[in-house]
Amino acid sequence: MEQKRNSRVRRREVAAGMVINLTSFVYMASILFDFSFISSYASVQEDLAYLSEHINNQKISSIAWLSTSFATMVCIPFYLLVFHKRLHTLQYLNGLLILGASLGFLLMGNAGLELHRLMAEIPAEDFRETGEELRLRLLDQFRQEQLFRRIGSSFVGLFAIGLALTRIRLKRFPLFSAVLFLISGPLLIFYNWYDPDHLVRTTAMAGIMVGMVVFGVRLVNRGLSDPVPG
Repeated sequence: MEQKRNSRVRRREVAAGMVINLTSFVYMASILFDFSFISSYASVQEDLAYLSEHINNQKISSIAWLSTSFATMVCIPFYLLVFHKRLHTLQYLNGLLILGASLGFLLMGNAGLELHRLMAEIPAEDFRETGEELRLRLLDQFRQEQLFRRIGSSFVGLFAIGLALTRIRLKRFPLFSAVLFLISGPLLIFYNWYDPDHLVRTTAMAGIMVGMVVFGVRLVNRGLSDPVPG
């Protein structure tokens, strides 16, 4: 009976590890496809003109973040199954944090697609003659997209901190991942709002993704359960 129970737990851990790794790779792909047209070295007019010339890149970026939202949402039931009966309440709090990240990226992607729709209505050759009111609408839409990006990423940072605390209860949780989460989570949250373009923020995101991949590989290869005596 114990062997059957352990086999069922291992199947859940393997499935969860594969889903977590897939989501991590989707998240990294979204970062690679991410598109920003705001520069501190250019005027607003030049920024919007640059956007009009790369409108398809902006659309791809929005679709990539919508995919990240969906993949993150799919992770929730797998995460809860893995930590079912292992933690008292932390797994539910972390589940809510994952949900917050998913919703943040969903709203970010929708705002980006709306920005693309507004840009598509303007012929490229007529863009420089576009009225001030429409330019302000475009900038406002972009600010919304950036706000939801910061919210979603902040939830990722909070989830990383919550996941690191799992190490206190589960000694088989990978220590390397826990350390990366404890360092990268707070840094990501801080630089999200202080300086989103800072290299430290990018490094923190990379640290969290590396920690997630290590955690996912651990679930697939060895799991979190103590081995059953043979």
